[in-house]
Amino acid sequence: MADLPISAGCRAEVVGGVLGRESPNLGLIVRVLSKRGEHSVYGPIWRCEAEYAELAQAGRNVPPGHADFAQSWLRRLPPDTTPPVAAQRTKETTC
Repeated sequence: MADLPISAGCRAEVVGGVLGRESPNLGLIVRVLSKRGEHSVYGPIWRCEAEYAELAQAGRNVPPGHADFAQSWLRRLPPDTTPPVAAQRTKETTC
């Protein structure tokens, strides 16, 4: 199966970084928010909601809880189909 394209609103796993296999963000699950532009070396850059990301972007204008990742560093995940905990509880109590 081909990789799904990255787009705003999707969930993605961080699979790369500037430090390659030493990137502290490998394996982090993020929500893609918006395309920030093109980098001359890394290509398309996406702003992601990434509460626990370690930023190597000191001095950059990145709000807390967010990080920018190159598109090639992201692997899109299928939509989260797990129902919210509250919905699960309601279903359990009404059955």
